[in-house]
Amino acid sequence: MVHIDSLLHAGYHNPVQRPWQVERTLTKGSLMYPIFITDEADSLIPIPSMPNQNRIGVNRLEEVIAPL
Repeated sequence: MVHIDSLLHAGYHNPVQRPWQVERTLTKGSLMYPIFITDEADSLIPIPSMPNQNRIGVNRLEEVIAPL
C-alpha cells in the first residue's frame, strides 16, 4: 500500500498543467470572474455568502456581462 504523503498531485504529471502550478506572478490574466447562471430566465438572485455576486437568469446575461 502506498502512503498518501508519497503521491504527487495529478497535475504535476500533465505537461499542460505543470506551468500553471509553477507560475508565481499574479496577473489579471490569471484571474477568473465568477458567473453563476440559474435556470430561472429573468432572475437576478443575490448569493448571501458572496457579496456583490448573483445567480443570473439567461435572459439577463448580456446586461451583466456587457460591462466586463
